[in-house]
Amino acid sequence: MHRCKAADALLSQMVMENAYELIIISEQYKMKERGTWLEDSSSTAAIWLPPGSNAITVDKENGNGFVWANCDLFTVISCYLTPSDSIQEFQEKLDNIEDTDRSIEGQLIIAGDLNSKAVEWGMPNTDLRGKRILEMAARLSLIVPNTGNATTFRRPGCEETTTYITLSSERLAGSIKKWKVLEDYTGSDHQYISFTIDTGTNANQYRKKTATRKWDISKLNTSKLISAIDDQNPSSSSPNNAKEIVEHTMFNITSAYPTRDPGAEEPHPKKPNNTKQQKRS
Repeated sequence: MHRCKAADALLSQMVMENAYELIIISEQYKMKERGTWLEDSSSTAAIWLPPGSNAITVDKENGNGFVWANCDLFTVISCYLTPSDSIQEFQEKLDNIEDTDRSIEGQLIIAGDLNSKAVEWGMPNTDLRGKRILEMAARLSLIVPNTGNATTFRRPGCEETTTYITLSSERLAGSIKKWKVLEDYTGSDHQYISFTIDTGTNANQYRKKTATRKWDISKLNTSKLISAIDDQNPSSSSPNNAKEIVEHTMFNITSAYPTRDPGAEEPHPKKPNNTKQQKRS
């Protein structure tokens, strides 16, 4: 919204006319007094559930540059990553978003103005920030529902770009419909994106908490893993003992990460501390 008063008024009018139920906002003008309003610690990203919305927030939390809300069937993370941040500051904020994603069970949507370029969301090339976002998306099994070549940033005298990005869990992506860049006048130099989520036929599958834990292989300490396995394996190095070593190794791994009864409730992992402040440029 570029912190614009006119954009703020036009947004309220658009929401009323179209009965939108959940609004993801970057660079908000001010907090909406009606409905449910959530924002990040720097007041640059927000989630608004306007009056009459059927979306119900059952959990929420925020950090620097992002805020999230669990709406029963899925979780939404609203992000704003300012272009003035250094690549190190950008990566720190992105890491906090990724850590938060790993702490959240169920299906997920990440959306907002991430000020990055990638071919995957309609840009002619991929910059370093776009590459970092795509790497995070790959680790978290997220896909990009962005379709078409309509740009979201349009300022006279500047190159038009698509800075607004939508990421979603693979299972939820099939229920995201009518994703499009709106051509309505917004009062700012950014265009809005709208989409619908069909929860009617697949609502039960979104409530399932199975297969939601994610592991970051990039942070695996391979030497420690090998050392731990070696400590538990038989000391004999005879080739005739290879089968026994393999069986013993697999037993140790499966014992460390036991399978869970699909019908059992998965324990809630400890929430990461996302309150660390980044130095702003």
